[in-house]
Amino acid sequence: MIVVALGLAVGSVAAPWSEVTLRVLGRTRGDSLVHQDSTAGLAVTEIDGWGWAYLLVLVPLVLLAVASAVLPGTAGRAAAVAAGGALLAMSTVLVGAAYHLSSGPDEAAARWAEVVRRLAPMLDGDYGSISYGYDSPGLTFAVLAVSALAIVVLTSWWPGSGRIVTAAAGSLALLAGLALPWLTVYGATADELDRRNVWWPTFGTASVLTMVGTLAFAALTWWAALRRSTRGRLPLLLVTVPAAFALVLMHDYLGLDPEEWQDAAERARFLAVTDDIRSAAELAQLAPVLFLVAMVLAWSAARRRARAARSPHAVPADAGTAYAPG
Repeated sequence: MIVVALGLAVGSVAAPWSEVTLRVLGRTRGDSLVHQDSTAGLAVTEIDGWGWAYLLVLVPLVLLAVASAVLPGTAGRAAAVAAGGALLAMSTVLVGAAYHLSSGPDEAAARWAEVVRRLAPMLDGDYGSISYGYDSPGLTFAVLAVSALAIVVLTSWWPGSGRIVTAAAGSLALLAGLALPWLTVYGATADELDRRNVWWPTFGTASVLTMVGTLAFAALTWWAALRRSTRGRLPLLLVTVPAAFALVLMHDYLGLDPEEWQDAAERARFLAVTDDIRSAAELAQLAPVLFLVAMVLAWSAARRRARAARSPHAVPADAGTAYAPG
C-alpha cells in the first residue's frame, strides 16, 4: 500500500489539476473540412495557493505515514499521531482546492457554447460536431493518494485492520455514487446555456442492476471482513474476483451519452448538447475494486489466523507487525 500511495502522490504532482479540451470536427456548408483540437491545463502550482499548500503538506505527510508503518513501538505510534494531524490539514487543503476548481466545468461549458453559437451555423448538421471535455486528474490522484496514506496510518495504529478500513473506503465511494449526480448535461441555445444534473437511475435497467449488484457485493464484503471463521474463504474469493471485474466493466457500457437516453424533442431545442461525467460515476466504478481488495485482505487475515491457531505458540492474528498490508 505504501508503494501504491507513493505512485499516486507522484501522479498528483505530475498530472494537470484542471484540463479543458475543445474539439471541432465537421464539414462546412461550402464542403470544406474543419478539424481543430485545443487543450488547456493547469498544473498543481497554478491553482492559486491551494497547489503550493498541497505540496507543502504532502512531503511531511508521506514521511510520517511511512515512519508510522516502519518504526516500532512508541516511535511508530508518535509518527501515526503526527500523520493524523497532517491528514486533517491535507483534508482542508483538498476541500479548498476542489471548491476552487468546482466552477471549471461550467466555465469550460460556457466557452464551448460560445464556439457552438459561432460555428454551428457554418457546419453541415449531418457532418459536424463540437465537443468539449473537462478533467482534473491531478486532484483525483491527490484524493486517492491521501486515502491510501490514511489507510497506511490507520493500519499501522491498528494492525490487521486493513480489510475494515478498505471496506469502509469502498462503502464511502459507493454512497457517493448513490447520492450524487453522475453526469452534467449542457445544452447550448442561441441565447443561453442549459445545465442539468443526471443521476444513475436515468440510465436505465443496466445502471440499476449495476448499483444493486455493487450493494450486494458491499454486503458480502462486510460479512467476509467481520467474519471470524476461516472456512470457505478461498472459494468465496474466487467467486468475487470475476464479479468485481464484471461490475467495473459494466460501468463502461451503461450508455451515459445523452444521445442514448435524452428525448429527441428535448435535444431539438439546442444547437448542440454535450456532457461532463462527474466524479460520483468514477467513485461508483471504483467501489467494487476497493471491495475486492478488502476481500483479499480478509482472506489473508483468515490465513494468518489459521496458521496462528495451528502454531504451538499461538498469538492473535490481528496483533501482528505494524506494517500496512500490501
